[in-house]
Amino acid sequence: MTSTAQTSSTSARIDDDAAPELPIDNGTALDAWPGMATGHASPVRQPAEPLVLPYDFTGVTTRQLRRWVNQMYRVLDADFPPYGAQEDYERLADELERRIADARENSGGAERPGAFRDNPMNQRFELFQDGMLAGYVSYSLRAGTLRLHRTVVAAAFEGAGLEGVIIRKVLLDAHKRRLAALPYCEQVQAFLADNPQYRSLVMS
Repeated sequence: MTSTAQTSSTSARIDDDAAPELPIDNGTALDAWPGMATGHASPVRQPAEPLVLPYDFTGVTTRQLRRWVNQMYRVLDADFPPYGAQEDYERLADELERRIADARENSGGAERPGAFRDNPMNQRFELFQDGMLAGYVSYSLRAGTLRLHRTVVAAAFEGAGLEGVIIRKVLLDAHKRRLAALPYCEQVQAFLADNPQYRSLVMS
């Protein structure tokens, strides 16, 4: 009798160990079992909403054009830019440049020295002198973070101190667009060391 009772008791303990009680499903039940899916899906980043632009920009103000250019700039930075976004951006940029050129011609002035622009196709900010590309700062842009990689000045303009001019313009432009600038470029880092008043425009 004693032997039989001990066997039954041992069997009960084995059964208890072999079949543990399943955890109550409170949203984390599956987390208790290694190798099983948790059932919690990661949020999927949706494609960017397309910006609807008019076919004709005749009645659009230059100020509105600038706003659209900035908005489209951010749309192109999305993981899944809408189809035709690049063409729309180029259309806006071309119209804006045409108006600027017309205004300059009507005022009788020559091309503004030190003209500065963003060239998203080549991923660089460019500085022009007398119609020539004098220098640029290359960058990469993702999720609102602007990484500044390299500052280059053309040989014809070396020694003119244009590095500081273009870097200052880049930092101010990034701040205006609410982009977080990261200075990977050694020349940008040196500029910030010599001009601490601009450090507030970059990520610490």
